[in-house]
Amino acid sequence: MSKKIVYVIILTLLSSLLFATNTLAYGDQASYQQLNSDLIATENKSENLLQKTNSVVFGDLNGDGFVNSLDYTLIKRYVLGEPNSFTEDYIIAADLNGDKYVSSTDCALLKRYILDILQQFPVEAQKPTEGISDGFIEGNSKFAFDIFKEISKDEEGENIFISPFCISTALSILYQGAGSDTKEEMTKVLGYESLEIAEVNKSYKYLLNYFNQLTEDVKLKNSNSIWINSLLGDNIIKADFISTNQDVFNTLVESRDFSEEGIADEINNWISEATEGKIDKMLDKVPAEMLSYIISAVYFKGIWTEEFDADRTDISRFYDEDGNTENVMMMAKEGELEYGEGDGYKAVKLPYGDGEMTMYCILPDENTPINDFIQNIDLLKWNEIKNSISKNDDVLLKLPRFKIEYAKDNSGSLKESLKALGMKKAFEDDADLSGMSDISALVDDVLHKAVVEVNEKGTEAAGVVIIPIGPTSVLRPTFIANRPFVFVIADEEYDTILFMGKVCNGSFDN
Repeated sequence: MSKKIVYVIILTLLSSLLFATNTLAYGDQASYQQLNSDLIATENKSENLLQKTNSVVFGDLNGDGFVNSLDYTLIKRYVLGEPNSFTEDYIIAADLNGDKYVSSTDCALLKRYILDILQQFPVEAQKPTEGISDGFIEGNSKFAFDIFKEISKDEEGENIFISPFCISTALSILYQGAGSDTKEEMTKVLGYESLEIAEVNKSYKYLLNYFNQLTEDVKLKNSNSIWINSLLGDNIIKADFISTNQDVFNTLVESRDFSEEGIADEINNWISEATEGKIDKMLDKVPAEMLSYIISAVYFKGIWTEEFDADRTDISRFYDEDGNTENVMMMAKEGELEYGEGDGYKAVKLPYGDGEMTMYCILPDENTPINDFIQNIDLLKWNEIKNSISKNDDVLLKLPRFKIEYAKDNSGSLKESLKALGMKKAFEDDADLSGMSDISALVDDVLHKAVVEVNEKGTEAAGVVIIPIGPTSVLRPTFIANRPFVFVIADEEYDTILFMGKVCNGSFDN
C-alpha cells in the first residue's frame, strides 16, 4: 500500500461528492413518474396505476406496473450473476442510483423501498429537467481539478484535503458583484466562460436544493453568510447584491460594528455551527476597517452502503514515496466491489447510503509519483477513470483509516494559488467590485480550511472559505478612537503645545 492513495482520496472525495453528475444522464432519455407509495405494501392491486407509455417506472423489472418482492428477486439474481433475469428493456428501470449500471447498491435500494424505508429512488430525486446545465457541471469540475493541482504543486509530500465546492461557492457569491476585468478573470478561473450569470445562478440554486433532499445515511449541508461592517455606513453593500445571494445561495446577512469586541467570536461560532463543530475557529480578530466577510461552509457525513468490518481492521505498514514506513490502522474488505483499472492506475468506488454520494479511491502505479499523476488529471482522465469502474465479484480492498486537517501554509490562504490560475485583479487596488459596493474595495484574501475523517462506518468532512473584503487605497480614511490614544491641544499660529494627554480606558465622565 502506497502513500499515494491518501492524496488521491482528497481529490476524488470532494470532486465526486460535490461535482460528479454522471448519475443524471438517464434523465435525457426518459421522463419520470412518481410511484404511488401505496404499492409498497400492496402487491396484488387489481388496477395498474403506473402508466409505462413513454416513461420509466423505476424498480418495476417485470413490467407488471408494480414494485414488489418479485422485482427484488429479479434484481438480486441479476447482481448474483444471472444476466438474463430481466430483459434489456428494464436495465434503465433497475439503475436506481443513476450510475449507468446495475449493482448491489441498486439491489439494496430496491429492498429499502419495498420495506418502506425509502420513499424515492435517488435517480428520481436527481431529475435534471430545468436544473443544472452541462456547462456549469464542466466548469465546476474543471475548477476543482485546477485548484487541487495548483495547491498540490506547492505541497509535495504533504497530505492535502480541500473542498473545491466550498471554494467555488464562496467565489461565486463574490462573482455576483464583480465587473470588467475582475469579472472576466473570475469567469475563466471558475470555468463559467460558456455561461451567462443567470445560468450559473439557476444551476447553483438547483444544486443546493438537491443536496437538501439526500437520504438519512448521507447528510450534506451548505451554509453561506455575508457579514457587513455597519461602522462604515448603513448601505455599504448594495441591496441587489444581497438579495441575489439570498435568493440563489440562501445567504444569511448580518450587520455588525466591526470595532466592537466579540465579532470574531460570533463569526467563529457561526462557522462551528455550520460545520457541526468540525471547524470551530477561522478568525483571531476582525479589523475595524474591513468592509465585509463572505463565508461559505460545507458539512458532509456519509455512512458506507456496506460498512467495513471493524474486527478486520489491523495494524499495517504504509510506505511513503521516500521509502519510509509507518504503522497505520488498515481497514479491509473483500468480495463484490466496484473496481476499475486503466493506464497508470487502479480505482475503487465506495458508495454512501443509497448510492447518491460516492468516494472514488485511485491508486497510481507504484512507480508513478503522486504529484505527476495529479498534474495529469483533467476532465477527460476523470471520466476515463469513472467509466473504467464496474462490479467485480472478487476484489480485495485495504484502505487506511485516517484523519486530515488541512489549511495551506497553515494560514489557509489561497490567494497565490488563485492568482496563479489567473484571478489577479480581485486582489489589486483597481479591482472592480462595483456590483457589490459603491466603495472602492478589493479581496483581501481567500482563506480555506477543511477536515476529513474516514473510518469503518463512513466519512465525515467539513470545509470553510472566508473572503475578507477590504478597502483599496482610495477608500476614505477612518479614525475610530475606540482604543487608547494620545491627544494634544496646540496653538497653530506659533506651534505652541498647550496641553497633552492620553486616554487609556473609558472610566471618564460622560
